Amino acid sequence: MLKSMKKYLAGVTFLALFALTFAQSAFASEQPVQLISSNFYAYKYGYVGFSGNVEVSNLNYQKNVTIHYTPGDGKWYDTSASYVGPTDASHEKWGFSVNTSDLNQTNPQISTAQEIKFAIKYEAGGQTYWDNNNGQNYSITRFNLSSTILGKPNVLLASSSIYDNTFTGNVFVKNIAYNKTVKIVYTTDNWATTKEGYATYSRPANTEETVQDWQFSFNNIGSNVSQIKYAISYTVNGQTYWDNNYGQNYTVNR
Repeated sequence: MLKSMKKYLAGVTFLALFALTFAQSAFASEQPVQLISSNFYAYKYGYVGFSGNVEVSNLNYQKNVTIHYTPGDGKWYDTSASYVGPTDASHEKWGFSVNTSDLNQTNPQISTAQEIKFAIKYEAGGQTYWDNNNGQNYSITRFNLSSTILGKPNVLLASSSIYDNTFTGNVFVKNIAYNKTVKIVYTTDNWATTKEGYATYSRPANTEETVQDWQFSFNNIGSNVSQIKYAISYTVNGQTYWDNNYGQNYTVNR
């Protein structure tokens, strides 16, 4: 009887440990709030801007997304993010922006900032979730005119355009390793045919060089082409990551 009881308790202990491990793994794989990207921008007339995008799980209709930041003056400030749109069936994109200039004098706390540290608070369904970069907070430093950091994605479109016979754009990638390939897969006829081209390294996107800016330019676009659809692949360390606009692909019009 004692032997049977020991076996039973051992089995219950195993099941309890398995359930706990499974629950922890499931929770860790889905963060309810994650930074997509952030930008720190300075221009003439004293213009300084701190902006970015955040992805949240759609846990409840009523929700609040707040950026908790310090520009290095010993104080912490809050700014609210606004709904941008869905990223897929269960996630949303929210955007935030804080800016100042010699003309409007709003948010003077960022006018002379050289570094901004921040974390993201997400409130939904009576619960509060944080993305604080694994307890370290995010940090973005002033770098030339513009500095960019990436959160969740390893590759992200920065911009694109068509002019004359040229399709051109910029892509941000995390600097995971020295050797990397950035490829643009595109169509000028709504995917009846497909073309490929490669981006080339342009410059570091921030002081720490954790993100790089890559550029592409293809001058084979016919004058009759009014629209291009495309996606971006980034291959590094034997892994390929995609930015396909959350499965919708990107579209650029002439």
